[in-house]
Amino acid sequence: MSLEDYSVSNRGLRSGLIGTAERIAARLAEFEEAGVDLMLLQFSPQAEEMERFGAQVIPKLRGAQLGGFVLQS
Repeated sequence: MSLEDYSVSNRGLRSGLIGTAERIAARLAEFEEAGVDLMLLQFSPQAEEMERFGAQVIPKLRGAQLGGFVLQS
C-alpha cells in the first residue's frame, strides 16, 4: 500500500474497503501504515451500513489499537 494507492476519484472502489469486517479492518490498517490518518467514508444505504460498520469494523480497529486513526462517535 502506498499513498498513491489512495484515491477518492473513482467512487471509492480503489480503496478496497469491500468485504468482511476483518478484511475492511485489515485494509484500513494498511492505509495507516502508508501514512493515511483520515478516511472519509460513505455508506449505501447510509444508516444501515454505518450501523454495521460501527458494530462490526470499529471494534476490530480498537482491538488492533491503530495509532494513527482517531475513532470518533
